[in-house]
Amino acid sequence: MFTKTKSIFSIFLLAGVIYGAPPALHVYIIPFDNTKTDVAIGWLADGLAEMVHKTLSQHDRIYLKNKEGLEEIMTNRSLLLQQRPGTKNLLVLGKFERALNKITISIQLIDLATWDELSINKLRGDYNNINGINQKLSDTINTMLMPYLPKVEKGPYPTLTEGKRMRTPPTYGEKAINVGSSIDAAIIDLEKKLDLNIGARGEIDPKGLREENGEWVLDISQNDYENDRPENQSNTNMMLEVLTNLMDNPYQVELKRPQFNYDPDNRKEFQIVMSVNYELKGSIIKDMLTSLPYSGLKQDGNLTVFYFNRDKYNFPEEITQNIQLGKYRTIPVIQLLDSQGNPLAVLVDTPDHNIHGLNSKRVFYKPFHFFSPLIDFTVGGWSMQVALETVEIPVIYTFNMDVNTADNISRISLKFIPENELHAFLSKLL
Repeated sequence: MFTKTKSIFSIFLLAGVIYGAPPALHVYIIPFDNTKTDVAIGWLADGLAEMVHKTLSQHDRIYLKNKEGLEEIMTNRSLLLQQRPGTKNLLVLGKFERALNKITISIQLIDLATWDELSINKLRGDYNNINGINQKLSDTINTMLMPYLPKVEKGPYPTLTEGKRMRTPPTYGEKAINVGSSIDAAIIDLEKKLDLNIGARGEIDPKGLREENGEWVLDISQNDYENDRPENQSNTNMMLEVLTNLMDNPYQVELKRPQFNYDPDNRKEFQIVMSVNYELKGSIIKDMLTSLPYSGLKQDGNLTVFYFNRDKYNFPEEITQNIQLGKYRTIPVIQLLDSQGNPLAVLVDTPDHNIHGLNSKRVFYKPFHFFSPLIDFTVGGWSMQVALETVEIPVIYTFNMDVNTADNISRISLKFIPENELHAFLSKLL
């Protein structure tokens, strides 16, 4: 009888200790939403979530859950009823977007039991200052969770759940924060090099200005900017992808159905009027603003100039030569085709007088000069500039063609041909 009574007493004592423990807080942290699907900053989805995880891991009696934990609780809501009384389950929902070099982060705090929004907050930071973003995010999440943190009442005996957490491996967010120490080390190294140039550390920089037998010598056999930097390769790859699209296919064209009117002076000919609008694709500037960490930006009316320096990019020889030789310049060529795809007329819009002097016995050939490039590149030893003009170029091409030939026109083709390939392209048609 004594043994049975002792067992029952032990069960009640254990239950009392468990249910008498201070309430806990379960926080579910999932990757932040990249609202504009900006690939260049996609890493922040996990990075920001891990910054929140690191901040909250400093608190006692907060149990942190990930996406799998959220899916588990969502598929089996009865798990909420199995938790000790007073336990709260909160979901941190975050999203972010970039405008120029500013990152805007929005955070919502959701009660999973009722789906009520408990708190909402927004913060902004500099994309080039991850430490600053981390500090603002930590302060914000602590402020939002402060009213819901478990309040432990101190008693004469420790609770069953008190204790020190084990040290977890460094997260991606922590690694991002450590970038600051790398920057400090780089600054110290730079200061040392500057000191070497003036001999402040008792050493002579072999590449710096020095005196030799009464003669001052400066070695300029190789400039630092001529060497590619491995740390710039990621930015360079993104730049090459964007610049390739800019050079290959930057223009949006609106081509309207041509009008065929009898020439009042010659009833055997049609006077053909064709309307074409040229402009840069709408996504061009957006891609430039959101995809690349440019070094500088200048806007003057419809003209936008992006600057890219070697401190962030390498300039591959191929892209440099393409710019210096003007291989990115293209000329619109319009072909009026019959049902078999054979050209009946060729229209070329170029300022080149040599092209204007061409003629053909095979097709109707007509040169014009209305179109102007809306994009231009300049590259030097240290920097590259990309100039974009966001205007429309409305053009009306008017020409005469004999009625019989014009009646066979069934399709119109407009293609941009590289300026250095234009003569060879036309020679096959004319």
